[in-house]
Amino acid sequence: MAHINCGGRMSKLTPNQNKTIEEYWSDLDGLKKQLRYREWELLNAYQETDTNIGGGKANRISDTTGNKAIILAEDKNYQHLKNIITTLEQYYKELDHDQKTIVDMRYFDKHEAYEWSHVADKLYMSVQRVLRKRNMLIDETAKRLGWA
Repeated sequence: MAHINCGGRMSKLTPNQNKTIEEYWSDLDGLKKQLRYREWELLNAYQETDTNIGGGKANRISDTTGNKAIILAEDKNYQHLKNIITTLEQYYKELDHDQKTIVDMRYFDKHEAYEWSHVADKLYMSVQRVLRKRNMLIDETAKRLGWA
């Protein structure tokens, strides 16, 4: 695995992995929409397909809530999205003021495309220091997602 020098630190993440994690942060609302759609898709597909037409015992329990939980738990795409969203939301709650400002300005604000210099000015620090904090955020996100 190649090591990349990003603002004075060695990262085990590839540039693609860094980009993917930044996209997760930028598109958290989109990921939530995908999760809701996937849940709807799975549960509606389940309701429409009753393969037990001829009678006899179904191989799934008759408890609808239980069945829904099983369907969602067995879907890898649903679980993957849910894991990313839960991880990011939980981690965001633990961020310090500086890190929250970085996430809010760079990833969450859809009306303004803040440059790193704008974020640095807002936090009264150098761009290099802001980038180091961003790098730590990306690395910790990767770790919490089980990538590192």
